[in-house]
Amino acid sequence: MNMRSVRYIDRIMENVRQVKEEDIVDLYNDIHEADCIILVGEGRSQGALLIGMGQINKTVRLIEDVDFPGRNIIDAAPRLERMHRCIVVLVNSGSGETTIPKIVVKELSEYIEKTKSEKFKIHAVVSDPMSSVGRICEKPFGNVLVLKGRNLKETNDFASHGIMNDVYELGSMLIFQKIKEHIINQAPPEGIKEDILREGDVVRDIVHEFINSPMYENIISNLERRSHITIGGLGPARHVATMTAIRLQHVKRAIGDDAYPAGPFAPKPRAGDLLMLISWSGETLPLLEWCKIHKNVGAFVYSIVGNYSTLSEHSESFILNAPASVFYERAAFALSPLPIHLVERLKERGFELPDYIMRWFHSETE
Repeated sequence: MNMRSVRYIDRIMENVRQVKEEDIVDLYNDIHEADCIILVGEGRSQGALLIGMGQINKTVRLIEDVDFPGRNIIDAAPRLERMHRCIVVLVNSGSGETTIPKIVVKELSEYIEKTKSEKFKIHAVVSDPMSSVGRICEKPFGNVLVLKGRNLKETNDFASHGIMNDVYELGSMLIFQKIKEHIINQAPPEGIKEDILREGDVVRDIVHEFINSPMYENIISNLERRSHITIGGLGPARHVATMTAIRLQHVKRAIGDDAYPAGPFAPKPRAGDLLMLISWSGETLPLLEWCKIHKNVGAFVYSIVGNYSTLSEHSESFILNAPASVFYERAAFALSPLPIHLVERLKERGFELPDYIMRWFHSETE
C-alpha cells in the first residue's frame, strides 16, 4: 500500500499563520470577559464551534436549544440581559453569508442599536470581512477575526484543500480550541498562536499514523462498496460524529449511498454497513450497545478511542492517546481525510467525482 498523505493540514497552518495576532487577542478578551457565550453557525462550521468551545467553564447556549430563553435572538435578548453580565454572540461562518448567522447578526445589531444595550458583543470568525457577517466589525459592539478558507476557483485536488471548505472549518476549530485552553488555564492570550501552530504538528502526525493504518485501509475499502455509514458518539463526541457525517455524505450521497450521525434518522443496520464510533473512555454504554447491534447483523464496526477499553476490544479500533481536553479536536482531524481518500479510491476505479457534483449535494443550509 502506498503511503497516503493530506496536504491540506499544511494549508490550514499557513492560513492560521496569516491571522493577525491582535485579532486572536481580541477574540480571547471577548470570550474571557463573557459569562455567557451564544454559539452561532451552521453545518460543519457549527461543529467546529461546538468542538472547539466545548467544556469551557462558562454558560454556553445555542439558539436551537430547548432551554434557550426565547423563540429567537430578539425574543431572548431582554431575558439574557437580566440573566447575564456580559453576553458574547460568537459566530463562525466562512462565507459570512450563511442563513442563520446572517439573520442573527442583523437582528441582534438592530436590537443593540435600538435599545443601546451594553451587555452584548458580537464576534465573528469569517473568511470575507466584506461579507454580511464580516461587516459587523463596522459596529462599536462588533469584532471580526479573518481566517482564510479555500479559494473556490481551485481544482479538484482535494488532498491540498479538503472537501468543500475543510481548511477553514478545521482551522477555526483549532483557534477556538486553543483560546478555550488558555482561558481554562488562566493563561494570557500571548502565545495562543504559537500553541495553535504546535498543535498543527501534533495533528499532522496523528493523521499520518491513522491514514496509513490497516484499519483505515479497511474503512476506505468498505466505504467504496454499496453501504451506508453511521457515525456515533455522545457528549462532545457527538459533534465530531456529526461533523464527520456531514463531510462524508457529500461523497456517499453522490454515489447513491448515505452517511448518518447516530440517532433517530439513522437506518437500521444491514450486513455490510459501517459503524464508526468515537469515545474517549471507550466505556460509554450506549456506544457499546450500538457496537453489539451492528456486529450481530454483520456490519463493520470501527472506533476511535482515547484508551484501551471495552470498545477497543470489540471493534477495529484506533487508540488516539490524548487527554479528554484535546481528544475530540484531534479525533475530528483524524477523521477528516475519509471523504478525500474515498474520492481518490473511486477515481482509481474510473469513477471521478468533480467538485461541482458534491457541491450540488451540499446542503444549502450550511
